[in-house]
Amino acid sequence: MTYAVLLARLALAGVLLVSAIAKAWSFGETRDMLDGLLRRAGPGARRLARPSAAALIAAEGVTAVALLGPAQTVRPGFIAAVVLTAGFTAVAVVATVSRAEVSCACFGRPTARLGRRHIVRNAPLLGLAALGLVGAGAASWTAPALPAVFLCAAAAAVVTAVTAFFDDIVDLLAVP
Repeated sequence: MTYAVLLARLALAGVLLVSAIAKAWSFGETRDMLDGLLRRAGPGARRLARPSAAALIAAEGVTAVALLGPAQTVRPGFIAAVVLTAGFTAVAVVATVSRAEVSCACFGRPTARLGRRHIVRNAPLLGLAALGLVGAGAASWTAPALPAVFLCAAAAAVVTAVTAFFDDIVDLLAVP
């Protein structure tokens, strides 16, 4: 279980860190995405787009750091990762069901309309977060062998890249 938890830690930290940096870099697009989502909640909710964007970026960054931190921060990091990925998945489900015309700026740049593909992308991340949470609470942490750390880091880099470029990959593979 140690290796699965390590892979979950590194993969989720990578995804959340890349997402936070990309959202901060493209803050306007992130704010516009949240504005589009909040618009559906009512006219007064739109003024929350800017602080919501900042809070989301901070939450992703802090969660990533917690997952990469010492053993005491790992469980809270996994709890935050479960909450974030469940929230992202729920937003994608609501956008899909309501047919919301909101572009996903999940990794900073608007790509596709928020919808089914984002549910498909987020579900495995939610699974990783849940696996990590269960695994982090199940046993005491023992340091894995160095080759296993490198293998987990390589796998986490692949998960991060595929997640960050998921919309591009889907568009590339889509039948014209």
